[in-house]
Amino acid sequence: MKNKFWRTKKLNIIDAWVGFLLFSSIYAIDLPLIGNSSYWSWLLIFPSLLIINGSYSNLRLLASQRVFYYPIISLGCIILLSFLIPIFYLTFDISMLKTWINNLVAYLAMSVLACIFCCSTTLYKNVFLLVLKVFILQAVITWLMLVSPDLSDSIQSISKTAGSIEKMEQYGGVRGLGFSGLAAFALAVIMGLMALLLHYYFAVYMKDSSLILKILILFVTLIASISAGRTAIAGFLLGFSFYYVELGPTKFLLGIFKVSAYCLVIITPIIFYILATPELTEIVVKYYTYAFKIVYLYFSEGQVSVSSLSSLEQMYFPLTEEQILIGDGRYTGGDGAYYMHTDPGFMRFTLFFGILPSLFIYSSFLYIMFSYYLINRGYVKQVGMLILSIVAIAFIYHYKGEIIMFNVSYMKIIYFVFISLSLITIKTKYKITDY
Repeated sequence: MKNKFWRTKKLNIIDAWVGFLLFSSIYAIDLPLIGNSSYWSWLLIFPSLLIINGSYSNLRLLASQRVFYYPIISLGCIILLSFLIPIFYLTFDISMLKTWINNLVAYLAMSVLACIFCCSTTLYKNVFLLVLKVFILQAVITWLMLVSPDLSDSIQSISKTAGSIEKMEQYGGVRGLGFSGLAAFALAVIMGLMALLLHYYFAVYMKDSSLILKILILFVTLIASISAGRTAIAGFLLGFSFYYVELGPTKFLLGIFKVSAYCLVIITPIIFYILATPELTEIVVKYYTYAFKIVYLYFSEGQVSVSSLSSLEQMYFPLTEEQILIGDGRYTGGDGAYYMHTDPGFMRFTLFFGILPSLFIYSSFLYIMFSYYLINRGYVKQVGMLILSIVAIAFIYHYKGEIIMFNVSYMKIIYFVFISLSLITIKTKYKITDY
């Protein structure tokens, strides 16, 4: 009995440690003196491999599987291309190289972190539960910052750069909040991906749990995610597909009706409370003006356009045949901004690499995700639907900015989740319980 108690305590400590490292690594917090948490978390992840019993054996097991090497080979090829292409074109623009190298190191770090985490669990649902805890923690911090401007100023002063804070100030102090060095699109895509994983966890592993609890969690995370950026909504919307597949059309429609009724009952008192509190009303008005800008502009000015969407449309412009075929070998322009001042990932990749290397990057991502499907099918519930949804949302986000194989924090979540799932599957398949 005593041994069981200490074992449980040890496993809880491992979970907490992995959660801390995952949070620090993903959210890239710029802390005074010690620097960016995405970097120093690496220095804590790798030594943990030697301290936590069983993690090195998990890494050896993972290294014996071909699936472990696919991202390494793909990123190695991309790193080589991003170095050789600008030299061949005599542009000498190797500004992309650092991010690609970061991605390779991030993959290795997340693989090690997954090996550490799998020392404390053999349950697939615990992988998603850990990500959910990280997501909820960030959402709660965001809510606290929303209701307390002083707290918001304090947290942002130690976690974000002055330029990032200045950029977010134009949104009335309701956008880009959270304990993170990231803001705007970079933070929104992470929250959107986590929202997708949250829906998967609810649909597959929490079917019989309290509906009120799930609604409250979704409400808290939705408001926090939109604060990061409206782009995050895509993760919540796409996440409904899991309920449809799991429940079927009839139960799905009944579920929507039931959830709507519960929301009405739960949210109405909250609205009355907010309207009775002037300080909260002011915050809600600012949040509404930003988060639901299309609705706000329609009722206030009769418009239905949003400046960010208009700007995005202008960033897709015709390219020459030479640019499409072989690119320009440029990622940054002479002014230090992005080359040709375009944000979309599809445009930036094409302008730098050309069409064939760009297709190699997209194909590599698809092949890696397909490999995770092959190894986990038959073991992880709805893994095909999960991977299809993650691929879909990655390409949706890539339409607006660089995501696929490039956004370090975004790819970290994917690597950690699927390396963890694959490791549990391998151990289950071969009945490996001890080393």
